[in-house]
Amino acid sequence: MGAWGAGGFENDTALDFVATIERVDDLAAALASKPGEKIDADTASTIIAAAECVAAMLGRPADDIPEDLAVRLSGFGRPQAALLEKTRNQVSLVISHSELSELWAEADNADQFNLAMTGLIDRLNPDIKPQAKKGRKKKPPFNPSPCAFCNKPMGDHAFGMFEVLVDLGEGHPARIGKWAHLSCLNARLHPAHIVQVWRSDPDVIQAEVKRILGRDNSED
Repeated sequence: MGAWGAGGFENDTALDFVATIERVDDLAAALASKPGEKIDADTASTIIAAAECVAAMLGRPADDIPEDLAVRLSGFGRPQAALLEKTRNQVSLVISHSELSELWAEADNADQFNLAMTGLIDRLNPDIKPQAKKGRKKKPPFNPSPCAFCNKPMGDHAFGMFEVLVDLGEGHPARIGKWAHLSCLNARLHPAHIVQVWRSDPDVIQAEVKRILGRDNSED
């Protein structure tokens, strides 16, 4: 039986692909799936491994990244905006529309895959610096509200809430809100339906638009 794990480099397909990576173009070529078709498990595993490589190029490598691969990737530089966007799109498709997600849904430890994908999304998101505001800087508020799943305080970072619509058959459904850490919530959802929180850096988008427009103008 081959290797099988939730990490991006914990299965044989991913490790076979890793051995072939020599340049950035190898990553771009691996980040591809047929539009409208469900992504098969092997292709999905390769996409996730390539996405982990892109995350490593951003300076956020996975804990299980092979040492020799990390050395190779260190010479690739930072990923261009187009490659990063393609990576994010393909990861989203693997999560929502792949055989790999379905296989994990049938596993007893599906939460591990959900948490791995939640972490990968976070590492593929940009570090967006908040705009400086005049006046005294305020410390982020600490939210003592308990998470509905782990019962620990939400803390002073990411606050999240979900709503449940309760209908007791009286024709007057009620909405009930509950606090939850994103990781706690995702760990309990079907892999294809985890909450994907993707962020975009406006500065990066504008720079890429200018680059494309400049290239197009030069070709006229």
